[in-house]
Amino acid sequence: MEPSIDAGASTRRAPTLHVRFSDTDAIPFPTRTVERGDALYCAGEPLRSLYTVQSGCFKTVATFPSSDDDSAPHTQVTGFHFENETLGLDGICTNRHESDAVALEASVVRIMPVGILEPLCREYAGMQHELLAIMSAEIVRASRLALMLGTMPARERVAAFLLDFAERLDAGATSSGGHPVDLLLPMTRADIGSYLGLELETVSRTLSKLQREGAIGLNGRQVRIVDRAMLEHH
Repeated sequence: MEPSIDAGASTRRAPTLHVRFSDTDAIPFPTRTVERGDALYCAGEPLRSLYTVQSGCFKTVATFPSSDDDSAPHTQVTGFHFENETLGLDGICTNRHESDAVALEASVVRIMPVGILEPLCREYAGMQHELLAIMSAEIVRASRLALMLGTMPARERVAAFLLDFAERLDAGATSSGGHPVDLLLPMTRADIGSYLGLELETVSRTLSKLQREGAIGLNGRQVRIVDRAMLEHH
């Protein structure tokens, strides 16, 4: 079975990375509810399972030691994970998780134990192919983030983040006709800043500037994409 990847993106934009474990839908994997602010797993814990987000949203947070022994370690948001996306891939290389996965709202995940998943992938070529596609999508996302942090000014980073968020929630498909798209951001502006390598104040100023320009509307965490073309062309 081919991975569920959205191939309808414009050639002007990087393709979206909608990849999911469709072959596991018929398998009665257990589920787990994670309350807002609780960790699904923490850095250093052994890899026992991969997780598919059934509902809700998670952020992954990595901790890096400070160059100054007297300073606290540095933490950074390394990703956001939405419905139908997979968590836990960071542990495949070393068999230990490299980050914390924290629920941004009450969320439900499907638990896929690695010990069961490996023989299933050997038996079903489609499932193995999807796992490789999911891992490849994570590599591409990490590359895009590195490019963004290394080359883009603040306005472009925030605009790219909003467009990616809309696409990953499948809201982008409804905006192609020019109609406004409403997004409820489950993450804080501080989370966005950590992910984009920007200060909280810079994120707030940039969102306000995009609102003044008419590209978006703002109401707390509610963001309306009013002019997608303006965001795409920065």
